[in-house]
Amino acid sequence: MPRSDRIAPHHAVVLMDGAGGRELEVVRDLLTALRVPTVLLTNADLDGFPVTFDLSERVLTVGDRRVRPAVVWTRHTGAATLAARAAGGGSGVEAASWAGFAHQLTASADHRLPGRAPVGTVQVLDARRLGVRTPRTVVTTDVAAAARQLGSRRVIVKTPDFRATEPNPQRWTAHLPMVVDRRDVPDADISGPRVVQEYIPHVRELRVYHLNGGICAFEVHKTDPAVVWTDPAAVRVSRVDCPLAVVAAVRRLCVAWGLRYGAFDLLLTRTGEPVFLEANTDGDWLWYERRAGWHGVSFMAAVMVRELFAHDTSKGVRRSELVVG
Repeated sequence: MPRSDRIAPHHAVVLMDGAGGRELEVVRDLLTALRVPTVLLTNADLDGFPVTFDLSERVLTVGDRRVRPAVVWTRHTGAATLAARAAGGGSGVEAASWAGFAHQLTASADHRLPGRAPVGTVQVLDARRLGVRTPRTVVTTDVAAAARQLGSRRVIVKTPDFRATEPNPQRWTAHLPMVVDRRDVPDADISGPRVVQEYIPHVRELRVYHLNGGICAFEVHKTDPAVVWTDPAAVRVSRVDCPLAVVAAVRRLCVAWGLRYGAFDLLLTRTGEPVFLEANTDGDWLWYERRAGWHGVSFMAAVMVRELFAHDTSKGVRRSELVVG
């Protein structure tokens, strides 16, 4: 039987998820059904078998399998996330090494997902510059003073990305987003900067997915921002047609940022104006699909990757023309 390192590597899709979510597992299964060669690496796999990437030859070896990455999609592969999710508590050096590995792997591919985007509250600055409305925002360790500074009657206080870096849900309570009257902001001990934003009155809240130009949307009904974690069964999610103004805003941001995949949170005011809150390039979608009873995002994700994999030969609807309600 020939040695594996003597077999010419074939092109493949490489998926890497450092947080243990099932999103890329579902994409892998759909791509396999579509006969697209796919390799999936999860945080549980990283110590399970030898993994080697030859930068000169652009060849990835996972166990006995050798492939040349054509499309690479990484999720939750930042060093802080990998350290937080490591079984038994990994070291910062080890997490940084895996983060560097993911970056090198991504840089080798012809097609890279999710693409680049500003990080954190820089998105708010950039969206405003690009003509998309955003809430007034302050990043601070003095939440009460920031609420007074904003001057709006109600404010929302939140800790960005707390789920990615805090693996124990029992410690999420202190970081859950909350809407409060500015006069009632608690004088709590702050261990790090918080984001404080003006509360924007709105008639709809939308979760919008951008997949290489394709758009699909869910409307989210909840009593307060934290209920997604404290009482998820109380959250209602429905698949909806994405308003044209929202489609235009999301695509404007994605084109400017070079973003292929993103999960966007937006509000719609009474006049129909979209208000951008944030874009999560690692945003989950399976929970929203289950709540809505519609699994179109998973299908669109697999089709997106398949088209990128076979972009020289595939034909059909251009992603920039596809909008799924």
